Amino acid sequence: MLRDDVAADLRERNEEGPRLYPAYVDYCFGNVPGTLTSALGEPTGRRRLPEDVYDGVDGVTVSDDRDVDHVLLFLVDGFGLAQWHDHRHHPVVSAIESSTTVTPLTSVFPSETAAAITTLNTGAYPAEHGVLGWDVYDPALDASFLGLGFDGTGGSDVSGYDAEDAFAVDPIYPELEARGVDCRTIAPFPSPYSGATASQYDGEDLATLPATVADAMTDATDPAYVYAYLPQVDASGHHDGNDSDAYAGVVDETWNAVADAVAAAEDAVGADEDVLVAFCADHGQIDTEPDRNVDLTEYPTVVDGLERFDDGSPVYLSGGPRSVELHVRDDATADVRRVLEDEVEAFVFDGEDALARGLYGDGPVAPETERRVGDLVVCHPDLGVYFAVGAAATSLRFVGMHGGLHPDEMLVPFAAGRLDDVAGAL
Repeated sequence: MLRDDVAADLRERNEEGPRLYPAYVDYCFGNVPGTLTSALGEPTGRRRLPEDVYDGVDGVTVSDDRDVDHVLLFLVDGFGLAQWHDHRHHPVVSAIESSTTVTPLTSVFPSETAAAITTLNTGAYPAEHGVLGWDVYDPALDASFLGLGFDGTGGSDVSGYDAEDAFAVDPIYPELEARGVDCRTIAPFPSPYSGATASQYDGEDLATLPATVADAMTDATDPAYVYAYLPQVDASGHHDGNDSDAYAGVVDETWNAVADAVAAAEDAVGADEDVLVAFCADHGQIDTEPDRNVDLTEYPTVVDGLERFDDGSPVYLSGGPRSVELHVRDDATADVRRVLEDEVEAFVFDGEDALARGLYGDGPVAPETERRVGDLVVCHPDLGVYFAVGAAATSLRFVGMHGGLHPDEMLVPFAAGRLDDVAGAL
């Protein structure tokens, strides 16, 4: 059951012009971790989703009671609510919709992988964890680095840091482990999160996913939280666009692999375990026009107004092409903003105002976040806007993008059901 009425309500409450703002107070992706762990009787984070996300899911609630033995989450990166609607005819998507409750949520801001996946793995909103984009600039370190991995992209050397140093809070897994929950993560790369047993499948061969999921479910002890991450759809959207035949092929391959993984998980646990299975996305995507995407290095007023690293080079990379965290000198802010609004035709927030209005989360704001938020935060209605510097030059050539406040970026599906019901429908 797809609850389109919730999406309509979210738009009515949170949409301003072409921008849809996060619904942190209720139907928000940031509340997924606390909701899923509540089914194990060990809730994490500050908030849970409204109790109706489990309507029709027998015996599962958002209370503190333990309702199931295992939680199994499939996160299909980039497969937002618009993409779900576009592919409802797919037999796997259709079967999941018929056997679960599918509730639309907003993403967090920015609606992009580094920020949202950090939220999923920490239970904290971006305001609390400080990862405000694919690229992060921290003036205390005199460095820019990747929000996932901590690889340097500008300024001082950060090779002495590891992935968890990028965010200002701890992952949910050590706390859950201490409370007796067996946490397991499944991804096509090594996991950067402590407190969870990591398994790796071959991202180039999705046929390896079902056995990896089955092994994790077999090895897990009650209660268990098992999270499987699939980035393939998002990657195809970037390179091929969301309306391409190549993208449709990756969608087909991905959801067929998920269906096989559900069947393998059901075979692994059999009737001995009570399992809640969930399917979600961290954000959606919009298609941009690569030939029109905006390279800010071509705007001298913007480049001249940027803050500098200690070596004198400009702070180019902070945020991403759909949500630029622009760090600007005080004396240049007005001129830079004028160019962005009048010539680039972008929507521009004052960074301090964005924090104050709760754009990154309506709870605590970490010191790291206060340092890292841009003086100006730049969101274009339908194009990518960034600096064609280093790897970012490639990202400006992407077709599918995310990170901004377009409804197709911001709305995501959250599907929850019993493993045996879903396996039976598939």
